[in-house]
Amino acid sequence: VKRIILIPVLVGGLICLVGTTIGLAYNEAPMLRELVAAGELPPVEERLPEEPAVLKPLEEIGQYGGTLHTFAINNLPWGDLEEEPERGTYLLRFAEDGITVEGNIAKGYKLADDAKSLTIYLRKGLKWSDGYPFTADDFLFMFEDLHENDKISTWGPPPAVKRVKKIDDYTVRLEADEPSPVMLLEMAQWFGSDWRSFQPKHYLKKWHIKYNPKANELAKKEGFDNWWSALHYHFWWSPVTDINKPTLQPWVFKKFTTTTKVFERNPYYWKVDTAGNQLPYVDRIICNIVDPEVYQVKILQGEADIAWMQTSLENYPLYEENKDKGGYRVVLLPGFHGAEVAFGINQNEPNPALRKIYQDVRFRQALSLAINREEINETVYFGLAVPRQATVLPTVSYYKKEWGEAYAQYDPDEANRLLDEIGLTERDKDGFRIGPDGKTMLLLVEFGESVGSKSSLAVLELVKEYWENIGLKVMLKSEGSALFSQRKNSSDHGIIVAPLYFCTEVFEYTEPYWTTVRMCDVSWCYDWSVWLNAEYDIRTGKKTLEDFGGKLPGEEPPQEIKELREWEIQARKYKLGSKEYNELVQKIHDWHAKNLVVIGTVGMAPHPLIVNKNLGNVPKAFAPFMGWLGDLNYYAEQLFFKQ
Repeated sequence: VKRIILIPVLVGGLICLVGTTIGLAYNEAPMLRELVAAGELPPVEERLPEEPAVLKPLEEIGQYGGTLHTFAINNLPWGDLEEEPERGTYLLRFAEDGITVEGNIAKGYKLADDAKSLTIYLRKGLKWSDGYPFTADDFLFMFEDLHENDKISTWGPPPAVKRVKKIDDYTVRLEADEPSPVMLLEMAQWFGSDWRSFQPKHYLKKWHIKYNPKANELAKKEGFDNWWSALHYHFWWSPVTDINKPTLQPWVFKKFTTTTKVFERNPYYWKVDTAGNQLPYVDRIICNIVDPEVYQVKILQGEADIAWMQTSLENYPLYEENKDKGGYRVVLLPGFHGAEVAFGINQNEPNPALRKIYQDVRFRQALSLAINREEINETVYFGLAVPRQATVLPTVSYYKKEWGEAYAQYDPDEANRLLDEIGLTERDKDGFRIGPDGKTMLLLVEFGESVGSKSSLAVLELVKEYWENIGLKVMLKSEGSALFSQRKNSSDHGIIVAPLYFCTEVFEYTEPYWTTVRMCDVSWCYDWSVWLNAEYDIRTGKKTLEDFGGKLPGEEPPQEIKELREWEIQARKYKLGSKEYNELVQKIHDWHAKNLVVIGTVGMAPHPLIVNKNLGNVPKAFAPFMGWLGDLNYYAEQLFFKQ
């Protein structure tokens, strides 16, 4: 067994841990050892990179073997132990402190002093699941042949990265136009995955006209109209359409039908544990695709070895009641939502009468003060959530207590006083307030499928009651995902409802989700964000005014919104945790606490994780760098069955 030593390496002023192995032999799963003995697979030493990534297990060194059974409600990759990149395949990863970045797929990195470039050092000998070398060419293919090709639809490159340079086969430099230390953290998130940064060139190039002059002929033989349609089919991931495409994931597709996904261990997986055992521990994953109701039944019957993506706190009593009979245990993971249900108050409301009211901070204060958060917590969340305003989590280093308390107390008398002070004193025959246009005010509250749980709907009904108790008529409107997306990505909507994800320290830095003036799920200023994005593109030379038809789109925002956007832009030119960054981001959150354009209810509700009693290395909490449920897939490779 090779002995593993973690050597701290100073690169670019940042510590990057690199795993080094010393000894004679690695360990491998029995099913792979049999293939080696039969001459069907190279020895494990030849399959691993020269310096494999090293994982310290959560609890203990695991045991090889077994099949994990999971369930999903659709064929997309966002499920329990499914093929999304959260399942271990980021270029870099976060250390145990949740902030420090270290090697993963890549051996290490160097962030330039001016933070305008990030050099990535790949692991020599690291291979795709088909045994082909993983090199810098796979980055160039993604950026130059996919992202930059107008015929190819991708999700775009990592936001801060503008150019990619190949230094040699195992060295890549990512370049930005401005100081962008955020690049480093992006490479430890899904931006640093095969969805955004690299693809297997050796496998895909035959469908690209640049590399194969007969690509159109090949495409037509496969039933496609042109080469780019065929190429899209073979590289796409949501859902996966070509299960034979090589991967760097711990498991590879063996089967994908309308009802079943089957994954089997990747013999070329590039990571070992601290005892030299090639990961993953588990041989196979079988995921059955079922209706949402069936998903819950399967959990209660103990047919899922692990489940969390579709579990819910509202079913917590049922999970507990059936755990002995089902042979599972229930882990309540501490919550990380800034708000389970939040309301974005549309500052670009198309109705002039309502817009004037919505833009009055006293109105938003009244809405917040009218909400009985303690009652919501007790009646909907079993008293396990935290009544609070919409803001980042208290674990964030620059957090201020007053952000979570801002207008979060229950004070309907003060709410009524504020509405009267605004001038909304007249009432109709039903007791509802009349607006400036002489008509009964109607608050249209719109929500999509992301707010479809019984708990969230119960919160909405309570908030409707609270707001009507202060004389504001409310209409709750549930919309299909397509319509809801269309509505919120415009200014033509009412009050938008969404949970607040990504309220942890790292995600607030890399993906500011709701505080941003840019477009987001709570969509509180769409027209302003369109104008600001266009103005920024012109200012930075990405586009010209002529590109927008000679006039900036959207609506020019007031000066304070321009300043808010500028704070966002400037903040991410500084490193996470720096004095300059903290000062800017605190100004942003101070502004939100004062202005309440997004109103919270309760947050940090725990989330049930259901696991087989015999499953080991199960996380007890989300790591500090995680921001949504899918991030728990990060631990997949180290799960094992205790024998």
